[in-house]
Amino acid sequence: MELDYSTMQMQAGSHPLEAGMMIGGRYRIAGVIGQGGMGVVYAAEDTRLQGKLRAVKAAGRYGSDYDICAEEARMLMRLSHPNVPQIVDYYPPDETGIEYVVMDYVHGETVIQRLSRYQGRMPVDEIVSIGLQLCDALSYLHEQTPQIIHRDLKPSNVMIDKSGHVRLIDFGIARFYKEGVQSDTVLLGTPGFAAPEQEGGSQSDARTDVYGLGALLYFLLSGGRTYAVGNTRLFESAELAIDVPPSLAAAVHRMVLANPSMRFASMRQVEEALMDARPIGRSINRMLGGRHVSDRLPNLTVILSAAPGAGATFVTMTLARLLANGGYSVSAIESSGQTPEWHAWLNGSRADGTMNPAPDGVFYRFEQPRIDWYCQSPDRPPIHADEEASFRLLVEQASNIRKSLLDLSSGWHERSGLGWLNRASTIIVVADPNPAKWSAVRMRQLFDELAAARGDGAKVLWIANKDIKFPQRSEWLSMFPEQPAASMPFIPHEEWMKLLWDGRWVTDVPAYRRTLISSFQQVIRVVIGEK
Repeated sequence: MELDYSTMQMQAGSHPLEAGMMIGGRYRIAGVIGQGGMGVVYAAEDTRLQGKLRAVKAAGRYGSDYDICAEEARMLMRLSHPNVPQIVDYYPPDETGIEYVVMDYVHGETVIQRLSRYQGRMPVDEIVSIGLQLCDALSYLHEQTPQIIHRDLKPSNVMIDKSGHVRLIDFGIARFYKEGVQSDTVLLGTPGFAAPEQEGGSQSDARTDVYGLGALLYFLLSGGRTYAVGNTRLFESAELAIDVPPSLAAAVHRMVLANPSMRFASMRQVEEALMDARPIGRSINRMLGGRHVSDRLPNLTVILSAAPGAGATFVTMTLARLLANGGYSVSAIESSGQTPEWHAWLNGSRADGTMNPAPDGVFYRFEQPRIDWYCQSPDRPPIHADEEASFRLLVEQASNIRKSLLDLSSGWHERSGLGWLNRASTIIVVADPNPAKWSAVRMRQLFDELAAARGDGAKVLWIANKDIKFPQRSEWLSMFPEQPAASMPFIPHEEWMKLLWDGRWVTDVPAYRRTLISSFQQVIRVVIGEK
């Protein structure tokens, strides 16, 4: 059963854009990727960024619907979260009454498509992973001022890429929580996923999304059944497609209770319940198809960001130069699957080097004295089936020859990233002073993975990046689980941009180089195996 949007059909759907048409003189329409009651979503090429794909949502301006669309644009403009697409441009209504919201293009499939590929039997650990990532995104929305309630957590509004990274899309009926208002002014939602209060009588709040997430988890656990309010047979074996741990069944059951006051009060509580309900025995070992957890590469160091933007790439490239300056040969490797960045930086480097073409069209090797840089091609072909195996072979071969640094950035929690945490002999975690990025769910998962790695003999070091004097600096440093092994000084933006455009690095500046050599002594000793 679907909602009847016949009285709300968007003008954008009545006048569809055709392939090749331009928006704002910049975005060239490639085709339709989605359509619903709140608008039409197109794939478009960003002509100013070498054809980078964007998602463009076209929504009609009329009556109250204009307020909804404008509200979505305002929300997305100020949101910044790895599980929420970022808005990059906005065009107010044109002469036809259509406004355009330009967002990141999400590569992947909806969870309903993923479930179909599993023929209705998605693994429980993958379902829990989806739930935890959505908890993190929804907690972020609920903690905004004013609070943002999504209200439409249906399977087609959740995207997942090949690595398992989830993004919550389509804020078409999201709304701000309004203190003192007794009920919603717009009653929308998808049957089977909308909470009872969305039918009228009370205002949506965080518990509305708790219900929606519970209904979505039930949909996945049951192999595609939509939840009916009051279903007392909710978790009987006949209703489920797979075996569900009792603790997980109990958590979902509480999420979909009709009375909001009986549900979990917040997404943070849901996170805790799902963390506790993770299937016993779930491990990286299972995710990698049975690889033994002690199969570590003695020369491999992985560098990761505790939160997006913390600076793992910056640390990786700096550490490689410090090792080379100290007389050590090293390989530095850009992680497969991340957005290619290294090729442009290395090509613009003032230092001598030789860029060897990528025979597979994916990875180049840039050779400098004592450093082999492995970077993705900016024109890399679409991801192919053997890419993970090819990349694994590249890292193993590089690590057999010399000390190797693998930049995982913020993708450490993805399947491939977890696999490299399982293979490295040294793990370096980079954190910066921005507390808003320290996600509770991700940090708990990271601590669990680091504890397991240490138990298997890996060394773990923390680095404080963008270190600068500010009143709460000691409070920031106290958030680290242990004393940082090194600190990276904050580089003023103007100075950093000048270095990049000059083709130089911070290690080319004598004052910074002296500071870094002194600060990184312990890190270098661990990486080269002296301690």
